[in-house]
Amino acid sequence: MPEEFRFFGRMGIWAAGAGAVYWVVSQDTAGTALLVALVLAVGAFVLVGIAFSPRAAMERPQGTPGGILGALNRWIGFQESVDAPPPLEGGPDVVPLSSAWPILTAAAFAVIGLGLIFGAWLFIPGVVLLAGAGIGWLTQMDRLT
Repeated sequence: MPEEFRFFGRMGIWAAGAGAVYWVVSQDTAGTALLVALVLAVGAFVLVGIAFSPRAAMERPQGTPGGILGALNRWIGFQESVDAPPPLEGGPDVVPLSSAWPILTAAAFAVIGLGLIFGAWLFIPGVVLLAGAGIGWLTQMDRLT
C-alpha cells in the first residue's frame, strides 16, 4: 500500500481516538459530529484510493510475515518494501524564486473583505486588484515554463 494511504489511515485512527476522548470530556455534539465526519471522509478517501491503486502496490513484500498481524504492520507502515516507489513521486516543478503577485493577491482579498463591510466603493477596486494580480501571477508562470 502506498505511503500516502497509510498516512491518511493513521490520521483517521487518530481522529477516531480524539473524537472518543473529546466526546467523553466535553459532551459536545457538534464537535463530535465533525470529528466523526472527518473519520468517515478519511476512510472514504483511503478506500477509494485503495480501490483505484494498482494491484502491484498492494502486494505483500518478499520476506514479510503474513496473517492479520503482518497485514496490520504493513498497513500502519512498520514494514516497507525495499523496491517501493517513493511517496508523491514526481518531477521537479518550476517555482519562481521571488514574486510580488502573491502579496498583491493577499492584499486584494483583504480589500475585498473590507469592501464587504464598508461598501462597493472598496469592494470594486479589490476585485479589479484581484483580477490584475491573478492575471499577473498566471502569466508569470507561463513565462517560466
